Amino acid sequence: MLSYEDFRQEFCFKFPEVMGAGYEDYELKLMPVVKRGRSLDGFTFCPRQKQEGTTMMPTYYFNDIYESYCADPDIDRELWDVAESMKAALAKGQTIVHTINLANIRKGVIAELVNPDIASNYLFDVPHRFYLNLCIIYRWVVNIDESGIYSGIIDNSLMNAVDIDEDELYECAIKNTKKIIVPQIKPFDSVVRKLLRAEGRSDYEIRKMLGKIEKDKRIYVLTNKRNFRASTAIIYPEVLKAIAEKTESNYYIVPTSVNESLLVPVNAGLRPTDLIHMLKQSNWEYFNGDECMLSDSVYYYNAEDHSLDIFDNREVTL
Repeated sequence: MLSYEDFRQEFCFKFPEVMGAGYEDYELKLMPVVKRGRSLDGFTFCPRQKQEGTTMMPTYYFNDIYESYCADPDIDRELWDVAESMKAALAKGQTIVHTINLANIRKGVIAELVNPDIASNYLFDVPHRFYLNLCIIYRWVVNIDESGIYSGIIDNSLMNAVDIDEDELYECAIKNTKKIIVPQIKPFDSVVRKLLRAEGRSDYEIRKMLGKIEKDKRIYVLTNKRNFRASTAIIYPEVLKAIAEKTESNYYIVPTSVNESLLVPVNAGLRPTDLIHMLKQSNWEYFNGDECMLSDSVYYYNAEDHSLDIFDNREVTL
């Protein structure tokens, strides 16, 4: 099995040939990046001569490709898989480019909650504002189809290019975000039930595993159809209020990732200190500083005064 450096060198040497006809004027361009606090060896495949106009070039990461290679050491297969994916992405990018109009950016701006410590490497270069101990940045959604959401973080240069400031970005994002990525509040047990069914478990087995769940102790999940940046919905007072109406209780928000959060009613009987411990353990095991990690904090929503705060071990009411 090749070492990481040997794998990368051989991949770079062979990749243009594997891409084949139609890409003779393209070259593999290395792009070492820090992506949300992680140092990654990125690359793209682009024309040698810079083309006029807007372009969208997909970025791949040797780190991820090598991980796949280690699981099944076949560099030719990795080359073929990435080449086929690259061709499709380049074609898709050209299609999207024809639809991009900077004048339409205000219609596609959405908010994204991030961990400010993880994002510290790029926050200086992007418009942002703080929310509790988190940070709101902005994305421009340029296309949504069956294959996913095509978006990019709005940096200061783009903000200046379209003559917009952070306050207006925030106003646009507040209008757009919950329309573009509609928040959903789902019972946690229904999510688990769906996963178990996908594993081939029978309804009898599932009922036996989950048991009977009392309505006032039911835990919910804050998500959306695409499981994309769903935790951002906690910036909306009306979403927080809807959760309280669903749980019929004050509740804790456990941000398991940027893409979803657990919603735990106070009267579910789970100690908030245990929720914090669970969250920190999960973050350490699965993310360890990765961009998908949102927070080590649990948040508490009081339905009486409609306030959301970082849980601080204060006495809470049912």
